[in-house]
Amino acid sequence: MKLKQALCALIIPISFILILFILQSFPLPALDKYAFGGIFVTCIALFISFIALKIDKKRFKDMGLFFQKKTPSRFSKGFIIGLCATALILAIIINFSSLELNYKAHSNIPVVLLWLLAFLPLAFMEELIFRGYAFIKLNESVGLWPAQIALALLFTWYHDFTGLTFFNQLMGPGIWALIYGIAAVWSKGLAFPTGLHMAINVVLALVGEKDERHALWNLEYPAEVSPTLQNETEHIGILLQIAVLIIGILLTEYYRRNKLKSSKTQ
Repeated sequence: MKLKQALCALIIPISFILILFILQSFPLPALDKYAFGGIFVTCIALFISFIALKIDKKRFKDMGLFFQKKTPSRFSKGFIIGLCATALILAIIINFSSLELNYKAHSNIPVVLLWLLAFLPLAFMEELIFRGYAFIKLNESVGLWPAQIALALLFTWYHDFTGLTFFNQLMGPGIWALIYGIAAVWSKGLAFPTGLHMAINVVLALVGEKDERHALWNLEYPAEVSPTLQNETEHIGILLQIAVLIIGILLTEYYRRNKLKSSKTQ
């Protein structure tokens, strides 16, 4: 029965990914992938989640997925932590590599800030699909670790849209999925991980790692750089991702053991 519930829960993110793959085969050049695209795909995510809840005879509120008085503060806390964490990672990379952070001349700050708002629906959509109903049901039926691993792998697969290899995505979004997952469980909702997720995307966008229209700075080498220096930068990035992975593992296991202890004492 538990395995059946787990498999049913996985249908949600898998269906979502397959729908996106189908939509990708119908090019819509007039649609902006961050603004309109983010809102459109969020509607798909909400619809799929609604159908799954309806089949399970539940509501969003039954799963803890609803707006509360604490929602803005939880989102803000997640956003601030995400900003600090990503800024720290960038600072370490810049300090220990040959990369420099250069301000883009003639940047239109109001326009950039407006474009950055598009990351809110995108972050919410991803959290809803990968840390929402499916994650909650998996956690309830087979446990936290299977939920973390299964949704992290699906989150990695979902990011294959960028064209990078599965390993590259596993070392990036796949690792951060563990952080978002434990953030969702610990905060008992999606506001905190959505804020965290959005902040990470915003910082990366500001330094030109998403789309040039969002950038106020560019991460660049000061001159033509040798393959050795490029490899050095990649190694620093990998070490930082491994550090994030270790943090995700430790937080997940700490929460799991505490939860197990509290259930035994009750």
